[in-house]
Amino acid sequence: MKIRLGERDLKILAKCAAGKWLTTGQLQRLYFRSVTADAVRKSLRRLSTAGYLRTFRENRMAEALHAVGPKGKAVLEAKDIHVELSRTPPRQVGHLVGLNDIRVAVELGLDPVAYFFACWELTRLGWEYPLIPDAVFALVRPERQTFILEYDRGTETSEMLLTKIRSYEDSLAGFVFQALILVADSARRLDAVQRHLVERPLRLEVLGALRADVQREGMGAMFRNAYRQMLHGGFR
Repeated sequence: MKIRLGERDLKILAKCAAGKWLTTGQLQRLYFRSVTADAVRKSLRRLSTAGYLRTFRENRMAEALHAVGPKGKAVLEAKDIHVELSRTPPRQVGHLVGLNDIRVAVELGLDPVAYFFACWELTRLGWEYPLIPDAVFALVRPERQTFILEYDRGTETSEMLLTKIRSYEDSLAGFVFQALILVADSARRLDAVQRHLVERPLRLEVLGALRADVQREGMGAMFRNAYRQMLHGGFR
């Protein structure tokens, strides 16, 4: 089945290429903000039925996930956009969905976004440092400011998380960034990081935010919530 692709359809395909798998809600927040949920599902189903998207839904209660399909791959690669096809989401789909929630919040923020690259994009782009962040993004405010991002779901020990945070002091020599932002699912996790960094301060700036706050308030939650002052003096 061949359909005519509009500008919004092409943006959806390109975003799915960057984010691998995006939920219906994430795509709605980006491209269908004044459209009903039924209309969003109908539009995405049209792309999926025609082979431009692949749609996966684990069960009737789960939100659908969308990735680039074979026809979408051909369209994007004709525009020199790299696409990796996958039939099903990865095992760590919760981490991927969380990172894409943060991506959406950043891209819908008030500050223009110079770029947002998740870890899988960084490796493809030739990231040369031994430590790979969950994401790196830059804002234009008005000067460009770059941020390292870590998203914590609580699936690793606190010691492992703290070791990674501390390793940013020395593992990114030559890479200039304003702050490390830690977005976590759990307030308890952020509290533990706070206590550790009060006892053993870092040279670099560390900010903290809850994923739920980022989803509700947008990118501003990373800079103005209660954890702003908690870690290393707040954002400057």
